[in-house]
Amino acid sequence: MTVLTGPAPKYHQLAEILRRKILDGDYAPDEQLPTEAALCRTFNASRGTVRKALDMLTRQGFIRREQGRGTFVNPQASQHSYFTLTSFNEDMRRQHRQPGTRVLYAAIVPATADIARHLGIGTDDPVLCIRRLRLADGTPVVYETRYLAQSLCPQLLDYDLENLSVHDLLVHTCNLPLIRTVHTLEAHILTPDEAELLQTEPGSPAFLVDRLTYTVDDTGYERPAVWYTALFRGDEYHFKTEFQTSGMVHLADNHLDK
Repeated sequence: MTVLTGPAPKYHQLAEILRRKILDGDYAPDEQLPTEAALCRTFNASRGTVRKALDMLTRQGFIRREQGRGTFVNPQASQHSYFTLTSFNEDMRRQHRQPGTRVLYAAIVPATADIARHLGIGTDDPVLCIRRLRLADGTPVVYETRYLAQSLCPQLLDYDLENLSVHDLLVHTCNLPLIRTVHTLEAHILTPDEAELLQTEPGSPAFLVDRLTYTVDDTGYERPAVWYTALFRGDEYHFKTEFQTSGMVHLADNHLDK
């Protein structure tokens, strides 16, 4: 028996387990999945949890339900592509560089119209704003800003944001399930103020990352949780991206030449 644990809703955890089995080939195209009753026993889950997980995979195109027969893996399911970004600390250690963090600003502020639009909250609602520099061997490499509604993690600013992972604090300390992210990655030219923060020349190339991370509430409704923006020095940072298609992993190294 596999027990579903963690802050994410159980149906989301189960959907992730089944999706991974499909992508890894444990369930072949057109193979029938275990019955709802069997999944309930295997994962010690309620019938409602199992049905919500299967509904999610159906909407995403991984499986199909055939009336009177059961649930089957779609033939094209293994061709789904996923894009992930490795973490800053992981990348720095892989490059044998010492990662570091410097908190520039951490406070509760009223949501501007732009912040409210991204987070789906009201203008002037209280939000946590955290601005940090990420360092490699003491050199500023990334300037990042995060916004999230204060109600999601009221105690976040009480923690050591220079030495602890914000993501881990949100998930494991504040019990905030973060279920998916939407990334936008663009080329950018640093303004004089941005270049001063990153200790480089104005007009230098950079990456601009805009990321919106979603959570889910007790009713299963998905909502925006964290709006993250960051400037990465193009001469100091290479993005390592991972695509998984048809059971194969492809790595792409993205960089900007000065």
